Amino acid sequence: MQTYAIYIFDFDGTLTDTMSVWLGIFHDGLKRFGVEPPTDVTLAKHTHDWKEMLQLGLPADQLEAFIEVAHTLANERLPEAPLHTGALEMLQQLKDAGKRIGVFSTMDRAIFAPALKHQGLDRFAEVAIAGTDVANRKPAPDGIIKALTDMNIAPSDYSSAVYIGDKDTDVLAAHNAGIAGVLFYPPAHQAVYSRTEFMKAKPDAVIEDWTALTEALR
Repeated sequence: MQTYAIYIFDFDGTLTDTMSVWLGIFHDGLKRFGVEPPTDVTLAKHTHDWKEMLQLGLPADQLEAFIEVAHTLANERLPEAPLHTGALEMLQQLKDAGKRIGVFSTMDRAIFAPALKHQGLDRFAEVAIAGTDVANRKPAPDGIIKALTDMNIAPSDYSSAVYIGDKDTDVLAAHNAGIAGVLFYPPAHQAVYSRTEFMKAKPDAVIEDWTALTEALR
């Protein structure tokens, strides 16, 4: 895999092993509002935006209440979710190699900030951008561009930056921002997310564990 000077990471599901946690949050949240949740494969396709719950049968007038419940469950459960194997070591190796590190997650700041701090990842990130910090969420490039801007990276240096995430929307957001997009696709995600569908976003590389990234530093 190519090496870069600037590494911006998605947080949820990429650095942290939270796929099953989030599916549980959406599952339990829907149940509380009398909506029978779909299979995990179907549910995973409707977690990019809260409004997608309406497509699963949640009444529109209950959306705000659902979001409040989801925030409560997320703040209870996400801090206890483990990092993906090798994530902490990978970040330390990047830092030791003089790489610049940022984090951009589509999570709401009220959930994102406590989880990032709890995991101790705030000590690695120069900037930490939440989904609610920008006008448009992925696959719009807003969050990535804000991260690059806050890191004082000029557009002429975008070729030295990469965004790494675990969804096709992450890769699309990276390309829309004008930087490389790498798909993190660990074994745990392969039973839920379709590689064929994700490859339509044309990631610049696909990695299944963090050693694939750190080996490129040698």
